Amino acid sequence: MRKQIEKIIATAFIIVLTITAFNFKSFAYSEIPDYFDFEQCCVSMDAGSTRVLWITANYNYDAYVGEHTSNKTYIECSEKSGTQQVVLHIGPDEQTKNVMFYFYVDDDKVSDKGLYDGIEVYVQNIDTSYAQKADMAAPLKWYANNNSEFNAYDYYMNYPDLQNAFGTNSDALFTHFYQTGKAEHRVANKLL
Repeated sequence: MRKQIEKIIATAFIIVLTITAFNFKSFAYSEIPDYFDFEQCCVSMDAGSTRVLWITANYNYDAYVGEHTSNKTYIECSEKSGTQQVVLHIGPDEQTKNVMFYFYVDDDKVSDKGLYDGIEVYVQNIDTSYAQKADMAAPLKWYANNNSEFNAYDYYMNYPDLQNAFGTNSDALFTHFYQTGKAEHRVANKLL
């Protein structure tokens, strides 16, 4: 019995060592596996979140975002061949329930430039009021006292308590940031 346990442990150790040494990645699926392979081809993400995924691209490619409503929905990737991480971003104001991230082969070694595959994102926890708030607050982007440290629009959009307390009163937001918000380490120069 002891010898069997030792054999099992030794076998498990060899398997772990082999996987670690060769850095194997297990990928999910691709419609065109000779060109792309994805860690996952369908994922769920909350509005306002990011997700890192592994892909293998056997050729250089172009990446595009399909139908979406937020300018904060985008992809970070190298567009070069190889195994790599890509970062999917879903904007906090995204209203589209299914967002596709497309990968088109764009390599001189491949004559058919119409080859593509994609990752589909099911957007969860969509805040329908976010888009309405963003439209209402748009004039804050041009507030005269905006500077590198303070942007009234960003400050307003980042904090629901300020939305309730001050609405879109840019002077009140400005005063709050410099009297209280800055000391509280609130962010006023980018969207969270």
